[in-house]
Amino acid sequence: MMRFDAGNAPTLLGTWKRLGATPPHVLGEYLDRAYRLDPFYQFTDVPTQGGLYRLCDIAPDRFFSSEYFYKYFKETRLLDEVGLLAPLSCGSVVHLSFSRLERSGQYRRREIQCLQDYSPILLELLVSHGRSLPLAGVSPQEQTRVSALHELILNEANEAFQAGLTRREAQIAGLVLLGHSNGSAAQMLNISRETVKVHRRNLYSKLRISSSGSLFEMLRHLL
Repeated sequence: MMRFDAGNAPTLLGTWKRLGATPPHVLGEYLDRAYRLDPFYQFTDVPTQGGLYRLCDIAPDRFFSSEYFYKYFKETRLLDEVGLLAPLSCGSVVHLSFSRLERSGQYRRREIQCLQDYSPILLELLVSHGRSLPLAGVSPQEQTRVSALHELILNEANEAFQAGLTRREAQIAGLVLLGHSNGSAAQMLNISRETVKVHRRNLYSKLRISSSGSLFEMLRHLL
């Protein structure tokens, strides 16, 4: 369970898992930087009353073939994930994740329905718990500021690699890393698919790469 606070890295509120179920480093890596590509962290279309979501329903269309999926998510040994997202009045969101290991198989329909039946009560409890906690575990001066993904990419590409990316090209790069296809990215940015292809070709040329895999490796230290 964790809380997503605007402008800050996620705050871990608690974790319950079988001993040795996942490699010890994956949670720390998530809280340090991997959260930026997490579909639950990126999902913003949450109603005021909150909701229950399955990873496969909210992930970008190419998430399960993305570099992030193969080079981080698969390392967690998780196969399926269902999450509660409970918005707080302060703008933060409490996230409770129910994850299944590869050896356990995917959630069955009746299990999803059971979680759905209990979700109103669970969401109320999450909101109540979230309200009882301080907004951040450190002072505002010490909080880790988190830039939008495309801003991180723009700064890194132009400062470290002198690539001269435009803001739009950085946005496209971020969507590619999240697992969006050209068509999905076009919908997200309200532009044509052909325009996305042009921007993508330009950013690959400026960074002297030829694939999303190379893009991921170039920026992995941010992700």
